[in-house]
Amino acid sequence: MLTPLKVGDVLKVRVTPSGTRMVLEVVDAAGNLGGSLTFVGYLEVIDCIISRGFAYQAVLISISGGIYEVRVEPV
Repeated sequence: MLTPLKVGDVLKVRVTPSGTRMVLEVVDAAGNLGGSLTFVGYLEVIDCIISRGFAYQAVLISISGGIYEVRVEPV
């Protein structure tokens, strides 16, 4: 179960296959799924993780109701 999140928390970004496509996801330190990410350029991040071996993290920058805004950055 995903632990309660707060602004400033850091989540790991990973790529997971879903059928014939890849999904960009965030997980907490225990590996619990936080959700999927979509944003302009997310396909480039998927390519960097899969093809180039880069690692990324997502820093939680705001929470508004059930909407979580993160900043994705290389590690």
